[in-house]
Amino acid sequence: MTTFKSILISIFLVSAFSSYVSAESLHIATWNVEHLNEDNDAGCIPRSNDDYEYIAGRITELDADVVAIQEVESAQAAYRVFPESEWIVVMSDRPNTRGSEGGSICWGTEDKRLRHQATGIAVRRGVDFEINPSYAHLAGDNPDQRWGTDVTIQVNQLSFRVLSVHLASGCWGAEQDDDSGRSNICHTLRGQVARLTEWINERNDRNEAFIVLGDFNRRLAMSDDWAAAQLLDSTTHTTLVTADVREGTTQDDWCDARYPDLIDHILVSNGLLDQINNESVVEHPRIRESPDHCIISAVIDEAANANSD
Repeated sequence: MTTFKSILISIFLVSAFSSYVSAESLHIATWNVEHLNEDNDAGCIPRSNDDYEYIAGRITELDADVVAIQEVESAQAAYRVFPESEWIVVMSDRPNTRGSEGGSICWGTEDKRLRHQATGIAVRRGVDFEINPSYAHLAGDNPDQRWGTDVTIQVNQLSFRVLSVHLASGCWGAEQDDDSGRSNICHTLRGQVARLTEWINERNDRNEAFIVLGDFNRRLAMSDDWAAAQLLDSTTHTTLVTADVREGTTQDDWCDARYPDLIDHILVSNGLLDQINNESVVEHPRIRESPDHCIISAVIDEAANANSD
């Protein structure tokens, strides 16, 4: 017979387990939400209230604690899908060079104009963090390239930097490297990768653990890739934890079978690698055609691989 005392004990155990899980782990994700704007029907992907509600629903289902975001016009736009009662949104400080009317005409349209694009990080309320200066150097001297958004997360005994990035688009792999028509954009990307490597090396010099995640616009998991070789060089003490995210899956399981090689990634400093739950690194399926990037996430767990030996 179930007694009142046993019910109380059960409630206590459930509560204690929930507290343990939230104290010991942190769910982190990255999502290029593609042209997320403050206003309906604005920018290169005009959206309705229903579209914003859909994106907000995906974020709720994700149940993450920290989400790196890209292609977001402003904090105001981000708060349309990250409720301010639950989240604190940090956006990069890159100036809006396109103004309220937008910039160039969006590809394939006659009257839609590109809005400001920024990186950001949404942190669930209750997670301890500090805001670091935006990594403006990532863009070099190009005002149209994105800056990195940089925060420090503290969870229990762990403290680590999180950098949300969105690198230049158009030089995704070896095919573009060999295309003379793309020499300018590939040159831009090479500069950004070099400056990102500088940021990584500075973290290592200061003995700071870190995660770099976002839209790298480069197929880093491909063999003999120059960008991967630079970012994952033995001296950078960095691992691409998303390299095998599709291992053991079929195209039916992929976010989009049209894109077999990922350009969104999660890089982790080797000092933090043991705290990544290997089985938690996943690519989430697309439900709608837009946005066209898929969520990738991982769980940081202080006891993740404690019993792996």
